[in-house]
Amino acid sequence: MAIKLITVPRAQAEIGKLQKYITLVEDYQADTLEKWIIKEYAYTNSITEVVKRANAQGMALDQAYAKSVLKGKPSDELHRMLRSGYLARLKPKKERLY
Repeated sequence: MAIKLITVPRAQAEIGKLQKYITLVEDYQADTLEKWIIKEYAYTNSITEVVKRANAQGMALDQAYAKSVLKGKPSDELHRMLRSGYLARLKPKKERLY
């Protein structure tokens, strides 16, 4: 595995950002289905996996609803971050269709 060379200060800043993200996700209170979807997406980065996990726990969840939650108006910082990343992932796929 090759490591992209960066400066120590930049690496420290990156570690700080990553640690903040980890703490945000681990401390996230998934007290509604929507928040549960957001938290699970943070761990898996996959709508399909979120739906599989929900169904394994006996929750009736379909992909369309999970996508609508993620694409919906952000309700908090984690949702805002994940929505931004999710929409960025979708953008290249849309461009290929035209």
